Amino acid sequence: MRYLIALLLCLAGVTPTLAQTSSPDRMANGFYKLYLQVKPRGIPDVVTREQFDHFLTPSLVDQLENAERAEVRHFNATQNQEPPFFEGDVFSSLFEGATSYKVDTCTVEGPRAYCDVDLTFVEEAGARPTRWSDKLVLIKRIGGWKVDDIRFGGAWDFAQHGSLRATLRDIIRYAGE
Repeated sequence: MRYLIALLLCLAGVTPTLAQTSSPDRMANGFYKLYLQVKPRGIPDVVTREQFDHFLTPSLVDQLENAERAEVRHFNATQNQEPPFFEGDVFSSLFEGATSYKVDTCTVEGPRAYCDVDLTFVEEAGARPTRWSDKLVLIKRIGGWKVDDIRFGGAWDFAQHGSLRATLRDIIRYAGE
């Protein structure tokens, strides 16, 4: 019971308030604040995903659920003898993910907003940082803005390219083959 109460109190600290979702930049900052706290790796499981649900459009949540089911099917079919379809940070260009962020410009175009986000990864103090920019795509919904996609902007050879939705579609498609 104590564990449940502690978990609920922790989640209350990162659940978006109306103020956090009333503008694209506030939603983007809320999303990345949670992202840095949770540090998700791979396709988020149900517990991790539920923490992000308040920030994401229902269709993106559905796509994440489908990708997780695809990973589970793959795991079971290969008896864990093959790696997952996706490893690393699904929410950024860099496998290791980001250790800091800065929401730059958010441009609103009707019911959509595009936020440039400057991300940095530093492995250890004094190490050379890796910097890049991804673009958060948000949609205006009843109750505020929600993240609908992330366009990956990393320019190095092994960066994740394309978008979050394209990556999830590939995972779901590969699992069906």
